[in-house]
Amino acid sequence: MSQTKLPYGPVKLVVDAIGFQDGRLIQFEIWMKKGEEEKLIDQVNGVIRGGRGEALWIPPQEEYRVKLSREISTSEDEEIEEYYFKAKIDDLEVKSPPLIFTYPLEIYLEDEDGKPIDGAKYTITFSNGSKKEGVLQKGYAKIENAPKGRFRIEVEGYRLKE
Repeated sequence: MSQTKLPYGPVKLVVDAIGFQDGRLIQFEIWMKKGEEEKLIDQVNGVIRGGRGEALWIPPQEEYRVKLSREISTSEDEEIEEYYFKAKIDDLEVKSPPLIFTYPLEIYLEDEDGKPIDGAKYTITFSNGSKKEGVLQKGYAKIENAPKGRFRIEVEGYRLKE
């Protein structure tokens, strides 16, 4: 089953419901899978209209903080979280393909004198092995669709303090 990547935020859950009466309720269960563990994390009700069942799910807001480190962790904490939903009407059930959230990442870097690093090339290596490159603009970099987890940043001409 293929994965769908989407930006973190409200998710419109949609399922074909041909043959069901408009206005009928449909239940969506949202599940999270991390490694071998799967758990039900939320339920929302939707309505059938024009042969489609729809509902809006808003994932819980969380704040993640990471510590600067020279090594990228490969611990169990870095396993990918996949989400999927089940749509249910009576004794009928259908399961969605896996959904993986991406997140906005903003970085601000200063030199040893406290001045923003401007115009330096950077490379960010994420815990899943993917990389993003760019140029710092007044010490600032923004990545729109970063994977969840730890990352390492290298800036051309600079070394991280230990």
